[in-house]
Formats: sequence, structure tokens, C-alpha cells
Amino acid sequence: MKKLVLATLVLFAIVIQSNAQHVRVRPGYPPGINVYASSPRPYAGTVWVGPEWQWHRSRYVHVPGYWARPRYSRAIWVPGYWQLARRGYRWIPGYWR
Repeated sequence: MKKLVLATLVLFAIVIQSNAQHVRVRPGYPPGINVYASSPRPYAGTVWVGPEWQWHRSRYVHVPGYWARPRYSRAIWVPGYWQLARRGYRWIPGYWR
């Protein structure tokens, strides 16, 4: 019984570690991805939300930028960034402040 519990815990630890959202090297945006707004504002009051990274199926994939209306008046978009941790880099998503 102890061996079964130990084997289950080891398997659980491996699954959790393989699901980690850390990478050793920060990925760069693929060619053709605009980091800055590539078109004029579609209407007054919109803010450019630059490209982001999203964890999907054990890897980071890029999400292109878009124009968005702030969630409330005077809201500011804080862009996402790569944070260095002990296990590697992790993407911290952007948010409205």
C-alpha cells in the first residue's frame, strides 16, 4: 500500500511539473506580429492592447494585439511582461489599472 501511495505522489508531482508555465528562454514574437498599433484607432477612446502570450497545451503561444475600450473611465492598460523566477521565465499577463 505504501508503494502505491508513493508511486501516486511521484506521478502527481511529474504531472504538475510538466504543466508548469515556466520556460528557460523567453520566446520572441513571430515575424509579422505588430507590437505597436498598426492602424489608426477605430473610434475615440480606444486603447491599443499589445500582443500577449498565453499558456496553451504545454507551451506559450502568441495572441495578437487589438484595440479595446477601457473597462472604466481613466483606466490604463498595463502591458504584460516576462518575469524571471528560479525555474525560468513566466509570462505575467497585462491588465487594466
